[in-house]
Amino acid sequence: MYSSSIFKNTAILADAEPFELGGVEALEEIIPEPDNSESIGSRIESLEREAYEKGFNAGEKAGYEFGRKKAEVLFSGIEGVLNELSTFKQSLYSKCEREMVELSLSIAKKVIQRETVIKEDGVLECLRAALRAVVAGGQIAVRVNPKDLDMVNANRAELARFSGAAKGMSVESDETISRGGCAISTNFGEIDATIETALQEVEEKLNDAYSGN
Repeated sequence: MYSSSIFKNTAILADAEPFELGGVEALEEIIPEPDNSESIGSRIESLEREAYEKGFNAGEKAGYEFGRKKAEVLFSGIEGVLNELSTFKQSLYSKCEREMVELSLSIAKKVIQRETVIKEDGVLECLRAALRAVVAGGQIAVRVNPKDLDMVNANRAELARFSGAAKGMSVESDETISRGGCAISTNFGEIDATIETALQEVEEKLNDAYSGN
């Protein structure tokens, strides 16, 4: 009974086409692999972006703090330099004050000397101003540089109109008086209109001006 059945089944199997197991490749075709590469890539990109933003923010904060401290150091240095410059300027003024006054006076002297040579009647302007200061009557004596004597004598009549209440005027030469200046003696004192006195007054004013700085 069983043998006949076995032979029958064997016959059936012999006629059937052989079945082959295709291995892993066949299974991969049958069972598709889940496609999650896109989600993984997005996740990686998201993590990279997050890490970059955190790093950027941290770096930006650190950079700002570094820049702020560097700026503080720079500004502090600049302020120190400005203070040193201010101190140096005051010290320079103090040390050079005398030299600046002397230089100014030297320039003034050269200008005046040149003016007296070029403008021979400069002594007349000086005498007019000095004679206006004479308020007392009586005789007055005018002293001028020998090189200015002829110019003064030639204009005595015109100069007498500026002598005010003076009764008379004499003119004398005096080598101690620089050219262009004069001195007037009256019964009540002397009027000093010499170049030396004028320069002395200029020096005092320059000293006051420089010491005021």
